[in-house]
Amino acid sequence: MNKIEIKSNKFKNVIDDVTEKLHNHEWDESHKIIINSLSENPDAPEPHNLLGLWYEFNKNYDLARKHYRAAYALDPTYKPASVNLERVCTMFSNRNVPADFGEVIESNEKDNSSFIGKNKKKEMIKNAGN
Repeated sequence: MNKIEIKSNKFKNVIDDVTEKLHNHEWDESHKIIINSLSENPDAPEPHNLLGLWYEFNKNYDLARKHYRAAYALDPTYKPASVNLERVCTMFSNRNVPADFGEVIESNEKDNSSFIGKNKKKEMIKNAGN
């Protein structure tokens, strides 16, 4: 396994863990994991995207936008940051656009059967705001 695959697997594990904790409204635990990942990988877009989601679910949209922008600035090709930034910045936002946790790692985009399904993700987003 090369360094890129190891990093990719590490981020996938962090994303999966945070996604589950956010779904279960475990705000403190998910925040700790995100901050730890951010301190270990300050130049990676994934932790900023997750922190943006955390702030969005806690209705702090200014800080959510800030972290989505940071993720985008670190890697303009990181699609989850673009999707989330567009969703929270659009004046007439379409609430049917699900939050993008970044579960699909770019190199595995075609085979995402092992990742959380879209229906579960939509359910998580719907329940996170409650």
